[in-house]
Amino acid sequence: MCLGATLWSGVRGLVCGATKDDATAVGFDEGPVFAESWAYLERRGVRTARGVLRDEAVAVLELYRATGGAIYNA
Repeated sequence: MCLGATLWSGVRGLVCGATKDDATAVGFDEGPVFAESWAYLERRGVRTARGVLRDEAVAVLELYRATGGAIYNA
């Protein structure tokens, strides 16, 4: 779903901080994330950057959970 939404939105770049494992550690279930998906986005003209400010992104996820943020698929 996120792959399709990224393409449909028309964005030219996607920046991700936290990883699937980081999200899973706080309780989110992100479903499958395939290396092929990243390559597919690149082939379709969407630049990707992963792990950007990862420590800070993880801190946001942890703060969200610690302050009672809803885990949407728990």
